Amino acid sequence: MRKLRHQKRDNSASNRGQMAVVAILTAARDVLVEEGYPRLTMRNVATRAGITVGNLSYYYANKRDLMHDLVEAVLQGYFEDFEKITDNLEISPEERFEEMVRFIIGDLATKETTGFFPALWALANHDAFAAQEMAHIYQMERDSLAKVIGQLRPDLGKKERDLLALFISASMEGHTMFVGYRRDKASAIAEVTNIAVYSFLTLVKSIEARSIRGLKPVGKSAGKRLAS
Repeated sequence: MRKLRHQKRDNSASNRGQMAVVAILTAARDVLVEEGYPRLTMRNVATRAGITVGNLSYYYANKRDLMHDLVEAVLQGYFEDFEKITDNLEISPEERFEEMVRFIIGDLATKETTGFFPALWALANHDAFAAQEMAHIYQMERDSLAKVIGQLRPDLGKKERDLLALFISASMEGHTMFVGYRRDKASAIAEVTNIAVYSFLTLVKSIEARSIRGLKPVGKSAGKRLAS
């Protein structure tokens, strides 16, 4: 699993405090991934972190604060990973786009992602805080994709780049239930990734802005194929 980044808290300025926060967040992440959100209690997190509930409460007074820092720690890790790809000027825009797609789909196969994000999705259905945090994570992913799309297609406007990023992000994230960790089609992830790279790269390089806006009419032959 990805190593979580330390989250700055008023009571964790010392090296010992920083290590304690990382241990707590790692324990919370592991409980969420392996046991699900209903088991994410302060007691279970403390037990897994090897500390008392009282010690845990010194850093986190409640589960909401704990979840906030956990999501932020996960988010920061992804931001750094995405930034390394989008800012790598030693490779071409096509290669940066391919690397981004391969990273995102490859990440779906990890135990962390397969367990963490579906739990966050479910929680977001009835918890405003979780919904806000989930939106934050996926906005970051779309922004990174839009940045690479802009490097490939500087002729497209921001709206078109953002819409393409939305479509591609949604298409990839939808694969979690199928090629995620120990999912039914997990063994096909390499081939699925190859198809995704080819199809998304072809889409980004060839689509016209007027097609995205619905201003380019469908040809007669294409219309017949769609109708059949």
